[in-house]
Amino acid sequence: MANFFVYRTYYLLSMNKLDPHSLFSIFEKGDEEVYKEHGQEDLLQNPFVLMGMVLRGLDNFKLMSMLYMKNYPKEFKEVQPTIKYKFYNKLYRYLNRIDINKLESIYTIGDSFDNQNVCDSLDELIYFFQTIEHYEKCAKILKYKELLVDEYIKNLIK
Repeated sequence: MANFFVYRTYYLLSMNKLDPHSLFSIFEKGDEEVYKEHGQEDLLQNPFVLMGMVLRGLDNFKLMSMLYMKNYPKEFKEVQPTIKYKFYNKLYRYLNRIDINKLESIYTIGDSFDNQNVCDSLDELIYFFQTIEHYEKCAKILKYKELLVDEYIKNLIK
């Protein structure tokens, strides 16, 4: 999915004539839409898929922001805060779908993904929501992080 995202953006940026209304539309379509297009809606309940969507989404946002800032600095600078707000809220909704009460799913996420990468990504989301004073979202994200850190520490002790 990430390669499709980057390829589509590269294609849009390399076109000679760009529609100013669709210039930043790449941020609108996420992994969820791609899964639905391919009839894979059932995967959208899988905690590993959801966490992967959050992690890839943050990586893709950084990459796309750099590409747009390089190619369209003036235009992107004006819309970047709004795009980031919408995009990060979408990632928060993906994260929020992971059932925090199913501890075995949360714990094994740390095994399936690089634990440090997951924690760094969750920290990035927390920091963003702190800056815009969405503290209830910070508290929810912090619960996910605490579960991952607790399990990581338990594994170190074993």
